[in-house]
Amino acid sequence: MKRTKLEWLFIFIFTPGIIAFYAIYKYPELILGLGVDTRIFGKNLSFWYAFIYTAVVCTIAAKVLIRNKNSYSFKANVVQPLSPYQKKKFTSIFMVQLVGFFLIPYVISPLFAGKSFWHDELAYASKGAHVYLYPGFKSWGMAIYLFVVIPLGVWFFGKRYCSWICSCGNLAETVGVTVWGKKWVKEGTPRGERANKNHWIQLTVMSFAILFGLVLLFDSMKVIAVTGIILKIQAIQDLCVDFMFGSVIGVAAYPFWGTRIWCRYGCPLAKFMELSGRYTKSKFQVAANEKCTGIGLCTQACPMGIDVASFAHVNKKPTMGSFGLHNTVCIGCGGCIDVCPTKALSFKSISKSLEL
Repeated sequence: MKRTKLEWLFIFIFTPGIIAFYAIYKYPELILGLGVDTRIFGKNLSFWYAFIYTAVVCTIAAKVLIRNKNSYSFKANVVQPLSPYQKKKFTSIFMVQLVGFFLIPYVISPLFAGKSFWHDELAYASKGAHVYLYPGFKSWGMAIYLFVVIPLGVWFFGKRYCSWICSCGNLAETVGVTVWGKKWVKEGTPRGERANKNHWIQLTVMSFAILFGLVLLFDSMKVIAVTGIILKIQAIQDLCVDFMFGSVIGVAAYPFWGTRIWCRYGCPLAKFMELSGRYTKSKFQVAANEKCTGIGLCTQACPMGIDVASFAHVNKKPTMGSFGLHNTVCIGCGGCIDVCPTKALSFKSISKSLEL
C-alpha cells in the first residue's frame, strides 16, 4: 500500500495515540497511578471519550450530507450526488450517535439519576449493549431488545444495524468514506478464502459473550455463587475483547486492515445477527442486473471483504445473481451499489424477496 508522507505522519500519531487513549480510559489507575483525579473540567474520562468519539462521527457524517456527493466513488472529482439511501443512512448515523450514544447517557440520563427506573436502563443500553450479548442476560428489557427485536430487524433489513445504528459501526462507516478511509478499505481489507475462514474468531468471541451472560444469569438467580468467576471473566472481557480487540485492533488498525476488522472478526452481536439472518432466511438481499461489465469496483469498496463481483459477473458475462446473509456477512452499507458506474447493483425489495 503506497502512502504519502502526510499519511505516514498521521498513522505515526494515530495508532499509538489510540492505544494510549483507550489504555488510560480503560485502566486509568494502572496508567496514571492510584488516587489520581482523572476528571477534566468536572467530567470523567467516560464523558470525554464519548464526546470526542461523537464529535468525529458527527463531523464526518455532517460533512458527507452537506457535501452531497457520492462518498464511495474512488474518483477525486465526483459529480454524482449522494444517493437517497446514503442520505438516510448518514442522517441516521448522525442522529443516533449524537442522541442515542451521547446525549441520552451523558447529558439527559444523569438528570434523572436515582429518580427513574429508565435511568439505569437507558444509560446502560446506550453505553455498551449495542455491541455485546451478555447484557441480554441481565435484564428483561435488554433480553427482548437483543433476542427478539434485533432478529426481527435482521429478517427484514439484514445487518443494516451495523451500518446505520451501532456506535462502533458509526465510526467505521464515517471514517470509511474519507479519502484515506476509502484507501484503507480498498487496499487493507482482508479478502479471499483464507480471510473468510478466519470468521471462526468472531464465533469464538460470540460464544464467550454468551457464556459470560449465562454466568451472570445463574448468579442473579442464586443458582450458584460465582462472584469471583464473574470478576475474572469481566477482566478477560475488558482486556482481551474490549481493549485489545475492540479498541487496539478494531480502531488503531484501521490504516492496515480496513475499517471493519472488529465488525467482521470481533463483534459478538454482529455474529449473532449474521447467524439469525442465515437460519431464519432473512429477506435482505443485494441483487445484480444485466448492466454489470465486470469492473470489480464493488468488491474493492466492500469493507467486509465480500467478493461482490462474483455474484454479478462470471466469465465475462453478467449473471444477475444476488447475495445476503445466507451466503455473506453483508452489513447493507450500500457502498458496492453507489460505487458502481453502470448501476448494476441494487437492494432487492422485501416484497420481491417474499415472492421467491
